[in-house]
Formats: sequence, structure tokens, C-alpha cells
Amino acid sequence: MIPKMSLKISETTRWIIYISLSIILAVMSIIFILWSLGYMERGYVATSLLSALAGFTLLSASLYALRLSAYVYAMSKGGSESEKSR
Repeated sequence: MIPKMSLKISETTRWIIYISLSIILAVMSIIFILWSLGYMERGYVATSLLSALAGFTLLSASLYALRLSAYVYAMSKGGSESEKSR
């Protein structure tokens, strides 16, 4: 039987991971959208549309990760305040 390993991550660390992931995804989406404009300028329509699709998909993932990081941050701040009032 394989022992089960449990990885404990604090709320602050989890929030920082999500916010950095969303920033990385946003930068990648901007790069793909700029590549799409460059491909469109040279007349590569299909490649441009594929790059634009990838860029907007990464932008959507970035916004979702940003929303998730805001949720984790709010839960960490809300949880610590409720513990203080007890």
C-alpha cells in the first residue's frame, strides 16, 4: 500500500500562486493576440485566427484564475476575522 502524502499550503501561498498564474496567462494571451495581428498583416488568415483563438482562450483562463485568487483572498481574510471575533 502506498502511503498518502498530504501537502498543506497556507491561504496566503495559495493566493500568491493563483495571482501569479493569472498574470502569466494574461501575458501569454497578449503575446498570442499580438502574434495574431502580425500573422494577419502578412496575410496568414488561418494562422491568425488560430492565434487569436488561443489568445482569447488564455485571456479567459487568466480572468478565471484572477477571480479564483480574489475568492481565495477574501476567504482567507474573512476566515481570519471570524477567528478573531471568537
